[in-house]
Amino acid sequence: MTHRIEITGNRAEANSTQVNNMTLNTSHTTEEIDRTCLLALRCPDSLVVKNLLKENKDKLVHKSFDWILQDSQYLSWQDGSDVGVLWIKGGAGKGKTMMSIGLIEKLEERSRQAKETTVVIYFFCQNDDAALNTLEAIIKGLILQLVRQQPMVKQSLRERWDMATLRFTEDVSSWRGLWAIFTEMLHQSDCARLYVMVDGLDECQDRGMVDLLRLIVRTELDRPSRVKWLLTSRPLDSAEQELLTARDQVQVSLELNSDHISQAVRNYISSKVVELDRRQGYGPGLKRIVEDELHIRAQDTFLWVTLVCKQLESVKRENALGVIRDLPPGLTAFYDRIMRQICDGERSVIEGCVRLLKVMMVAYRPLDVRELRGVSGLLDEEPDMEKWIERCASFVMKRGNTINFVHQSARDYLAGQTGGAILDSYDRYEHGDILMNSLAYLRQKLKVDLLDLRRPDSSRELITQCELELLATLSYAATFWFRHLEVAGDDLVQRAFRGQGLLATFLQTRLLEWLECLGWLDETARAVEALKILVKMSTDSAHVSLADVFSLIGSSV
Repeated sequence: MTHRIEITGNRAEANSTQVNNMTLNTSHTTEEIDRTCLLALRCPDSLVVKNLLKENKDKLVHKSFDWILQDSQYLSWQDGSDVGVLWIKGGAGKGKTMMSIGLIEKLEERSRQAKETTVVIYFFCQNDDAALNTLEAIIKGLILQLVRQQPMVKQSLRERWDMATLRFTEDVSSWRGLWAIFTEMLHQSDCARLYVMVDGLDECQDRGMVDLLRLIVRTELDRPSRVKWLLTSRPLDSAEQELLTARDQVQVSLELNSDHISQAVRNYISSKVVELDRRQGYGPGLKRIVEDELHIRAQDTFLWVTLVCKQLESVKRENALGVIRDLPPGLTAFYDRIMRQICDGERSVIEGCVRLLKVMMVAYRPLDVRELRGVSGLLDEEPDMEKWIERCASFVMKRGNTINFVHQSARDYLAGQTGGAILDSYDRYEHGDILMNSLAYLRQKLKVDLLDLRRPDSSRELITQCELELLATLSYAATFWFRHLEVAGDDLVQRAFRGQGLLATFLQTRLLEWLECLGWLDETARAVEALKILVKMSTDSAHVSLADVFSLIGSSV
């Protein structure tokens, strides 16, 4: 299974072959129609994302957020009838996502014990994943969770689905169309109370955020505050004004609860030092001193503690205090220090680390380590990639085969003035470079009958582990090259299209093989997306015409 399917779990269900097979029947049950609607909607699975985040956040330390369970603002939102929106805001690394996961699990536990029906649905925005950082993704994720817990609301999708054409009769590609469906579902649900939680609104890359917040705080539902919204984010600038206009809204500022956060960080430090003590044998005396030193320097930031304790895992007990005292407090200073360490050493190692970070910055989603060769251009450097990932461990982490940023603040630092300048001084790797390397890799690897199954009726059960590995290496290049083309410079686009340009050659010689590859990846809808981008570019560019596009496609077919 490819990384793409793992991250947005429900995409594994969105197999266009499954949808098309529905046309073989002349009559359809309600369950079949409902299943087809959801397959076509392609909703990200928030449960899968939550479980991954929970794993990446180490184990939850419930003492780190228990304080908010007694906060008057939180209690008035949780139990009152006149508060519909709770906004928890705080700076980077203050534990907002860890708190969100904990609160979700507490509310789910209360729901299981409640005599009346209570439903908890949620979504986690992820800036570095294009499938999880849009308003459309937020609403789709909430819709999927709601229909799983309240099956009767599937009627809202069913009534908008045409089985003859296998299409929705209304626009479901825009967040406003999805919002209309979602609010209708909220009205239809029969639960006594429904908690809706959206974590990391600041990581949503969408200009419509202010409009969505306006709808959230102003939409009147059938019963006062039956639907409870909990939103977490960093300060939201102009969007903050919309949240503050709501009469039924309260907020909890983590910065204004510094005493609680300080104690929560202290509890978190204690749990991490217990783990370090087991690993390195600190003993009671050193254990206490390490806890105090970490607390002094942490500046009430969970992430700083996490990153430093990660470094301490490989440090002998006698060197632990020296390492801690040598590290600067605060995230920005910490990242500055780590960046200087990365750029100190053998030139080839530095360039490999910088290329890894640049690729992660430009990519539209977290990458599978097996995809790096195809998008980085470092085809002969595979043995060194693990070393680069380990060296960059304060910026990126590897879980299984998946590479993620350790936190949004790490990505922000690398995109900022200091981190960005250092990266650019070594390597100016951009969208056009990923485009060209992806196309070159696909031209090299794609072929007729990609998986050598030979028989047209071959099933997925016949795919070997080796062939799955091949699909994993091709996944990002095959499904995102056209997104990078869309934002590449006009000069590069012109060169790619013309004559023996890489894109022209790819479309002429590998189009059908690419379509086959998309089929194996359950991503055939990407072909339509690519065609739309190519057509749009032909209308926007003075150098590429619609005739050029269809001439290249036609020559391949």
